[in-house]
Amino acid sequence: MTPKKRHLLDILRDNEMREGSIEGSGSRQKIGVVPSDAAIRPKINVKIVALILAAIVVFSFSYNCAGGISEADNSRYCVVAREFNSEDLELAKKLGTELKSQGYNVTLVKIGDDSEESYLKLSVDDQPSEAALRETLAELQALTLDGLGGANPFSEARIKPL
Repeated sequence: MTPKKRHLLDILRDNEMREGSIEGSGSRQKIGVVPSDAAIRPKINVKIVALILAAIVVFSFSYNCAGGISEADNSRYCVVAREFNSEDLELAKKLGTELKSQGYNVTLVKIGDDSEESYLKLSVDDQPSEAALRETLAELQALTLDGLGGANPFSEARIKPL
């Protein structure tokens, strides 16, 4: 088998030498073959471009909507009827329930975390301007409730932005 292997190796070497001499002579040039779909295919896939454009549109839409919401929130006002220490939760609930029974739109919010600095804010109504709340403010400041929070529990009520 060894003589056959040598013979085959000799044939391969002769073929390589012939191909090398043909390329060197310039009589025959090799042409690189490119698949037809690779020659036409753009470097960036159309699907990728479409996804990028869709992401840009979604981002800009959500950014504009979020900006619109924050502007609307900054221009709204409420009447802060009273603020309470966090220990006065029961009194705040009772006063809020009483105001609700009289037809006011009441919100009780805890401001701060569970530390000693937290407090409760009882607010009434929600309007786009201070002028729309002036009548509600006057009503609350004059309101007297039997046995709840003193003679005028909302005498220090004021209008504040949300």
